[in-house]
Amino acid sequence: MAYIAAYDDVKVNRMERQLPNGGRGWRTRFITPPEGVVDSPVAFLVEGTKERVIRPHYHQVDQFQVVVSGGGTLGRHPLALHAVHFTRAHTPYGPILFNDEGLGFLTLRAHWDPGAQYIPDQREKLQSVPNRKPWQTTEAPKFDPSAPISLQPFEQVKDKRGLGAFALTLQPNMATTAPDVSGTNGQYIIVTKGSVVHQGKPHAALTIIFVKPHEEAFKLQAGPDGAEALILNFPRRDIPAQAMAPKADSPRYRVWQCELCAFSYDEAKGMPEEGIAPGTRWEDIPEDWICPDCATSKRDFQMREAG
Repeated sequence: MAYIAAYDDVKVNRMERQLPNGGRGWRTRFITPPEGVVDSPVAFLVEGTKERVIRPHYHQVDQFQVVVSGGGTLGRHPLALHAVHFTRAHTPYGPILFNDEGLGFLTLRAHWDPGAQYIPDQREKLQSVPNRKPWQTTEAPKFDPSAPISLQPFEQVKDKRGLGAFALTLQPNMATTAPDVSGTNGQYIIVTKGSVVHQGKPHAALTIIFVKPHEEAFKLQAGPDGAEALILNFPRRDIPAQAMAPKADSPRYRVWQCELCAFSYDEAKGMPEEGIAPGTRWEDIPEDWICPDCATSKRDFQMREAG
């Protein structure tokens, strides 16, 4: 049976803590596994005021994060409302900074995880992990309200192991079936707007649904105001992950890749958004430049392709 948890039902366990710098943070548990059970989904909501900072870290399982309020940055990447961030196991990311209006995001895992492993404290532990294939990506959904039922796949959140993400739009009272879950490691459905009706009971946004790989595809019916939802498929763990090998746009230039998180810098493309013009050689990038995905330094980059 699928797990279903609505914010209206779980908000009673919202926990607040005061930050040393005067800010405030909250954590709301949506799905918590029984003690000692590792083969169970985990879902919780993280919120904070602008003073909150989450240092670069990694986890030992794959995870999704979904922005549900406010905004901020992850590394140097902006986090807009409903943006989806996917991180493979043992891939560092961050820091996460909260905007002036604060930030709220869901953390979603198909399995239990022991907790954040912070960089640089756990750097040696991370580098000792065998066959690590780090990779992460962030993408915003494209909802299409023009059709009675619209399912828009994400362009970047996908791989050959079943990873996938979709933006679903249902006009009032319309019904559909979520994508097949059998070729995945589990599926989350996040109702971000409106409501869905399941077994005669309405579940308003924000609602989280988790479907295990052996279960039937979940049936969704929109409430009287329609619904928008994100559908997130975890990649299978029985198929080895592939390294994301960077390729240079031009044979005259080189590609440099972060050894910790796999972010790649292509000399041909540069990084205009950071003031680094196309064609800028690696040697000409300031020594205090940091990785946009995990905030590590230039010394953690290795050349992957030479012109």
